[in-house]
Amino acid sequence: MAKGGYQRQRLQQKKEAERKARKRARRQKQFIQWTVGVVVLGLLVGITLVATLGGKKKPVANPSTSPSASTTPSPTPYYLIRGCTKPSSAKPNGKHYSKAPPMTIDKTKTYVITMKTTCGTMVWKLDAKLAPATVNSMVFLAKQHYFDNTTLPRVQVATGFGIIQGGTQSGTISGGAGYSYAGEKPAPATKYTRGTLAMANSGDPSSNGSQFFIVTVDSPNLNPDGKSANYSVFGHLFASESFATIDRIAKAQGPPAEAGQDLGISPNPAIKIISATVTVQ
Repeated sequence: MAKGGYQRQRLQQKKEAERKARKRARRQKQFIQWTVGVVVLGLLVGITLVATLGGKKKPVANPSTSPSASTTPSPTPYYLIRGCTKPSSAKPNGKHYSKAPPMTIDKTKTYVITMKTTCGTMVWKLDAKLAPATVNSMVFLAKQHYFDNTTLPRVQVATGFGIIQGGTQSGTISGGAGYSYAGEKPAPATKYTRGTLAMANSGDPSSNGSQFFIVTVDSPNLNPDGKSANYSVFGHLFASESFATIDRIAKAQGPPAEAGQDLGISPNPAIKIISATVTVQ
């Protein structure tokens, strides 16, 4: 076979293998067990986003199976993705708070957080009428530069589910700013659509802290029965640039997580938030 024909054949085989891999990925389901108080054996209930807050023991997600190291491929360094850059060595400011901030926002105004990351910029349009307590906390933390130089340690995409999670200075999804507060309970039928901004918690919105997540694809598995929404929604991404950024971050995950695996493959080094600034409209 001529050299050119052999190369074309290899390229065709590679494309076919990639197509089959994508098809398998679409069939994957991602479920995580609730472990609030006790583990409910054999019962897989949607997707639970868990935040471990303030150094206290909280419920943790308990996957039904743990893939071996051989089934967890290492992703390509994300900063090789076009539009991403290698993070600096700058550290978070280490601020910690003993209690939630007092209410200072004006519920009649629109607050915008512009978050620059090593994979682009996101513009958050916050809904102070829908979630005043949550917006007040997030605005406070952004003004305190709490999010600057922190990472986005959880990047996960699976069937019916896709998130980017951050909001701690630990580089993991453990910890937070030091306080929790009663966030807004979402309407039972809330849909977590692409671009939604919501809070991670340790079982219910009364345990909101600083950990947030951004929905990267329409995610019915965050409310699997359509009537049990549990994560306070406080806004939505705004501007096409924001969606291009979350798509780049989602690509950094690497192959989709195996069914039953709690956390998606986080980029290494993790994607970093360079700065988060607040404006009022």
